[in-house]
Amino acid sequence: MSSVDISSQTGKDFAGDALIVPVFSGRERHRLPLAISKVARQVMDEEDFKADYLEVVPLHHPNGVKESRWMVLVGLGDEEKVTLNKIRKAVGTAARFCLKKKWKKIGVLSPSTSTLDHDAVQVSVAEGALLANYDFVVFKGGKPEAKQFSSIEIFTNGDDTRKARRKLPMIEAGVLACHRVRDLANTPAGDLYPEVFAETASKLAKQHKLHCEVMDVPALEKGGFRSVLAVGQGSARPPRVVKLEYKPKEKPKKHVVLVGKGVCFDSGGLSLKDASGMETMKDDMTGAAIVLATLVACAQLEVPVQVTGLLGLVENMPSGTSYKPGDVLRSRSGKTIEVLNTDAEGRLVLADLLHYAGELGADHVVDLATLTGAALIAMGDGVSAVMGTDQKLVDHLMDAGGAVGEHLWQLPLVEEYAELLKSPLADLKNITGIRWGGTITAGLFLREFVGQASWAHVDLSGGWSGKERDYRTHGASGEGPRFLLEWLMA
Repeated sequence: MSSVDISSQTGKDFAGDALIVPVFSGRERHRLPLAISKVARQVMDEEDFKADYLEVVPLHHPNGVKESRWMVLVGLGDEEKVTLNKIRKAVGTAARFCLKKKWKKIGVLSPSTSTLDHDAVQVSVAEGALLANYDFVVFKGGKPEAKQFSSIEIFTNGDDTRKARRKLPMIEAGVLACHRVRDLANTPAGDLYPEVFAETASKLAKQHKLHCEVMDVPALEKGGFRSVLAVGQGSARPPRVVKLEYKPKEKPKKHVVLVGKGVCFDSGGLSLKDASGMETMKDDMTGAAIVLATLVACAQLEVPVQVTGLLGLVENMPSGTSYKPGDVLRSRSGKTIEVLNTDAEGRLVLADLLHYAGELGADHVVDLATLTGAALIAMGDGVSAVMGTDQKLVDHLMDAGGAVGEHLWQLPLVEEYAELLKSPLADLKNITGIRWGGTITAGLFLREFVGQASWAHVDLSGGWSGKERDYRTHGASGEGPRFLLEWLMA
């Protein structure tokens, strides 16, 4: 992790590779320090830079800013329309530009605006710069060194920095967790399969003094995790369930169980996906990665909440031993499930884990899963769907997501749709057989296994980005731990 500092200085004497200057369009640019304002005004007057949102213009050796080798102007657009998330993304966009140039020492001038709280702006600036500071080169040839900033200095032009500086540990822990999720979800399935994922979790648990229990096939059979075992039985890589536990030193405010879908590769099983549908299916374990990264961050931050994490780790593969369309599974809860499509496997894994979670006496249960393509169609890849049995819990999760720029949108659990899950052969079927409402009916299926728990389900449509944009790289977005930490620390 790069060193980060927040200073009340103006930034005009910054001695580094590049100074990032967020600029509002129009008259507001006079709020910049004088020497920097002159440069911005000149290029704007010449119409080389209009300060449109996310517009980036690099300037070499700008007049009046003698120490910095480069100044990078980034547009914020109209001040009246600016939000903390726009600032976060604008700074991230400029920081990605700097990272690609292999610049090591960057500064960022925190924008001054009358519409937003200055402390919150400083936090968003730090988050944008740090979230952009990521380069996954593990599988590149020639052992290239990952591009990374050595230091990030944030200048507030006289504004008080004390509140933002106090939040730095949480910002850094959240970003580190985000990057850990990116690392795990970007790793090919041939290198990260259930056994390796479980070993990774065990190592991190030992490093951060988390209790860790890994359940192998005999333990899963003994524990009644029959749905998990069914999904994994077609693969040469046997499944694992990992239980992680964090307990604060003082009496916890509450107990939360986080449940993560960890399908390390999803071929669809015998209901085989087409080739293009498999291209990104190494990321189908993102929910489990989020849970693991969040538990580690909880230990680092010493959050005042007891948190248990459950990771359901499987591969869904076609073979002579695969579970089949038409099979009836007896889940851990005792409810039977008619399998109509083996590509609706994540809900089968979560069914057993949610039932187990309900036995742990938690105040809240939250599961996270790349569960349905329907969520991606409805939300796009910038918003995740959330639903649940406890409106206050759902509201708190959405508020936390909005605060950190990881947006959640609530979908209803429409009672009438539950009829679509009834099976003539078993208690439930794993798909409805119709095309519409797939995210909602998946949520209703999961609800059958949570008992009386205060429960929320997050369908991670924002877990993967098909292209680089703002602070997000191509591939795994890493979203999840930051909004969970915001909620847990509230």
